[in-house]
Amino acid sequence: MNHQTIISDSALDEFCKQLSHQAWFAIDTEFVRQDTYYAELSLIQIYSEQGDLALIDPLVLQDMTPLWALLASPSITKVFHSARQDIEILFQVGGLMPQNIFDTQIAGVFLGYGDMAGFARVIENELNVSLDKDQTRTNWHQRPLTDRQIQYALDDVRFLAPLYQAMQQQLSANQKQALNWDFEQLLEASLYQINPDQAWLKLKGTQNFSPKQLGMTKVLAAWRERTAIELNQPRKWIINDEAILSLAKRPVRVLEGLYKVPELNSGLVRQFGEAIIQQLDWAFEHEEVWPDKPTKPEPAQPQEESQIQLAMSYAHQVALNAGLNLNNLTQRRDILNLLRQQPNMLDQGWRTLLLGEPLKKLFNHQACLCVEADQIKLVAL
Repeated sequence: MNHQTIISDSALDEFCKQLSHQAWFAIDTEFVRQDTYYAELSLIQIYSEQGDLALIDPLVLQDMTPLWALLASPSITKVFHSARQDIEILFQVGGLMPQNIFDTQIAGVFLGYGDMAGFARVIENELNVSLDKDQTRTNWHQRPLTDRQIQYALDDVRFLAPLYQAMQQQLSANQKQALNWDFEQLLEASLYQINPDQAWLKLKGTQNFSPKQLGMTKVLAAWRERTAIELNQPRKWIINDEAILSLAKRPVRVLEGLYKVPELNSGLVRQFGEAIIQQLDWAFEHEEVWPDKPTKPEPAQPQEESQIQLAMSYAHQVALNAGLNLNNLTQRRDILNLLRQQPNMLDQGWRTLLLGEPLKKLFNHQACLCVEADQIKLVAL
């Protein structure tokens, strides 16, 4: 397979100049993130509109400014599959947010692949090509790369390019427009910027916590984030989510008490125990940092509840047809907010076309539901 391996700054500069005159290119990254907080970029693969195929080696390049500038250019479409992790590491390493992206995984929603479709499955169905994924967990930092690693890395972009072209033919103008919202959301810098004081918001299981318990959770999660960054270690190596939630519910005031917390092993207590106790003591003494308990929204009224149940039946059918997990398509709260004309996920992105607009027609008496060929369908009135 003809390709170039870019290991000099001058070659990268020349390659980026070639790409700057093209409408789009497919891109993928390989990285290592096993025992560090930050992912370490190992390789960048690119396949251009005109068939230029390259492996870019960030481990040896001194100046990658031309590539970062190219990624930030709004005039060129960058095609990814499952873009979020790629964007995260490119943003953190390059310091610039990519612009004008197309994510074939998200676009696959409109082709019946669901919203989490693996690359190999989509390629096999769309291009009738079976990809070997045996290098998924390989060490991408090793040099030289093996022939199998190189083949794997190149396949990820040389088949991504025709997949993008095929999708451009299949997607309608309305679908492409809806997807633009989803793509723009992936480019929100706040998704990738590290804010230790907001880390607690990512923990699940705090719905019924009191303000004091939320305060303990917030302080411990912030301490864990800062410590993980300082040591460049995975968060769970410091303290896992379950231990944070357990300590928030039943705070420990003395070091010896930490050894009785099932979610903490003795090694972590010896290493971080004193710091954990200090964080808990500080949280006890600073009530002003305790978050307010979220206000529960007004529950659905009986008439609203009947419409929600009807809408959920249709949503379940849409999810089945599109290969989606129902919870990834909608929640009861979204449907209630749609009814009340309040902000909701069904007014945004691909969910608008799949479910939001049909439900609006149903609620506005412009359509009704019927059962046809064992499926629930929306029929215009």
